[in-house]
Amino acid sequence: MDERRPRVLIVDDNRDAADSLAMLFGLLSCETRVAYDGEQGAREAADFLPDMAVLDISMPLMDGYELAELLRRELPDNGPVLVALTALTSERDKAQAKRAGFDYHLSKPVDSASLCHLVMRAIAQRH
Repeated sequence: MDERRPRVLIVDDNRDAADSLAMLFGLLSCETRVAYDGEQGAREAADFLPDMAVLDISMPLMDGYELAELLRRELPDNGPVLVALTALTSERDKAQAKRAGFDYHLSKPVDSASLCHLVMRAIAQRH
């Protein structure tokens, strides 16, 4: 049986942060794509059909909340596992992320080992 690599989409307007996460997930044998704003993220998600999307919240053109809601509506089977990776950390922010459809809410800066563990566990549970 041909098993494909887990697909992770990273959407963050901080190019260095997004590219660094892509390299990290690549080391975990994930196939990655990166987008630098919400609209580009929506296009990439429709084409790539990721298993997981790691989204910043505060982005130009379409914020992470809007993108999460769109992915929940537009992608098959409610789409990927959604992870908010953001500096917005209040209880109100976390509640808004949950309403938008996020599965997880992580604070920046994130511990790389914790993020890797979360990603691999969440993807394994979906397969």
